[in-house]
Amino acid sequence: MIADFARKLENIINFIPPIPAVIVELIRALDDENSNMGTIARVIAKDPPMSMNVLKVANSAFYRLANKVSTVDHAVKMLGVKEISMICVSCGAYQALKPPRDAGTFNLQEFWKHSVATGVIARTLCKELSVGDRQTIYFGGLLHDIGKVVLDRFAHDVYKIVMQITHDECIAMIEAEKKILGESHDVIGGLIMDKWKFPFVLADIARFHHNVSASSEQSRPSVALCALADELARLQFYGFGGNKGGVILEETQAFRILAGIAPGINNIDMYKLVQDLETLRDEIGEMEKILTG
Repeated sequence: MIADFARKLENIINFIPPIPAVIVELIRALDDENSNMGTIARVIAKDPPMSMNVLKVANSAFYRLANKVSTVDHAVKMLGVKEISMICVSCGAYQALKPPRDAGTFNLQEFWKHSVATGVIARTLCKELSVGDRQTIYFGGLLHDIGKVVLDRFAHDVYKIVMQITHDECIAMIEAEKKILGESHDVIGGLIMDKWKFPFVLADIARFHHNVSASSEQSRPSVALCALADELARLQFYGFGGNKGGVILEETQAFRILAGIAPGINNIDMYKLVQDLETLRDEIGEMEKILTG
């Protein structure tokens, strides 16, 4: 099975749908230091569905803006160029991988709740520790498991076996993936991000969130934040992809690396931080619905 899947995997990577052209233009604009709010708003306005998503997200309970946002220009002004751009990039990535109607998929609702919760926790840690860029960290958390979507979208029948094994044998999905497929979602996620020319930090978060120490020195703090947030999200039952059993947070690669960068992490009550997610349950659910709509 592994040999057969290796050949199929090559085809998946070669023929994965291209990211929408407007997303490519948006990423280029983000990289251009001469871009401004007007530039970003004009790019987004070229794509009506994307514009609608921007307004939905900006007006959601997740952001809790005092006044209703009615135009893309206003949304960019209220949330900022980078935040709005990352919203579009995230929506565009998953829309490109959206399965045909009535196609079999894993539980996308649970997947998205885990992804959003990971992003929220990562951004909270980023603020608490003054490590990394909050917008990049949040969307890194949101996109860290994109490889799972790719595998499920293009190899659903095989991936069902992987998911069944995670539950039957009570192991992490990444272990089951390697056992059945010979490859894992983190590697696939990194390859897809590279193909789509996403910002390198987002690609590194996808590729190394299960092996933080292998990431580049430049991206390692961001990767570590998202990897730790991934673990923490599971503690509040925002889990997706198998059970690794009792994880001791302080013994994870991510925690140890962050402790070396920001010793203040030892003073954070991680379990209280996770429990506080309960107050955001509705907001997380709302964001999940928007992003899967």
